[in-house]
Order: sequence, then C-alpha cells, then structure tokens
Amino acid sequence: MIMKKQILSLVTVLLLASSFCMAQNPPREGRGQRGGMIERMKTELSLSDEQVAQMKEFFGQMRQGQQGERPTREQMQKMREDMDAKLKKILTEEQYAKYEKMRKERRPQRPQRTEE
Repeated sequence: MIMKKQILSLVTVLLLASSFCMAQNPPREGRGQRGGMIERMKTELSLSDEQVAQMKEFFGQMRQGQQGERPTREQMQKMREDMDAKLKKILTEEQYAKYEKMRKERRPQRPQRTEE
C-alpha cells in the first residue's frame, strides 16, 4: 500500500514537472519559420500565387547562403541591400512600400553608435 502511494506521488510529480517545462518554451514565430512569414506577407501585401512561389524560392536561396561563418557587419549590409533589390523585383512598388512600413514597425531602429 505504501509503495503504491510512493509510485503515485512520483508519477504526479513527474507529470507536473514535465508540464512546467513545456510551458517554459512556447513555440515561437519568427526565425526558422519562413513559411509563417510568407503567409503573413501574402495576406498583408496581397501577394499573388506567383509572387508567393518566388518568395519561397528567394528565402530558400537566402537560407542556403547563410550556412557557414557569421558574416561581418559589411557583409550583412551587402546582403540586406541584395535582398532589398531582389524583393523590389518580386513586389510591386505599392507592395514594397507596405513591406518597408511593416519592417519598420516590427523592428524599431536602434540608436546609431557614434564613433569617437
């Protein structure tokens, strides 16, 4: 009888601990979930099916290009400029303007460091 109570107590503690651990790391939207980002862009920018296919291909190529060493600040700036140029080819002017607005709203600018 005592052994059953101990086992039941142990199982209860393990269940509570596992539910607590799972609650600590809810699934995040964002990094690594490009599909969600493309769906959000499709809705908010009214992308056509052809544009969605181009965006999926574009982000797939970007992901492959990001393999390896961490890029320098200059390389990141170049990659961002290349990305913007490619997005301008996929999106209409109106869609690109909405995209820029969305990007600024989602990521407020950090203050620029001044070099002394």
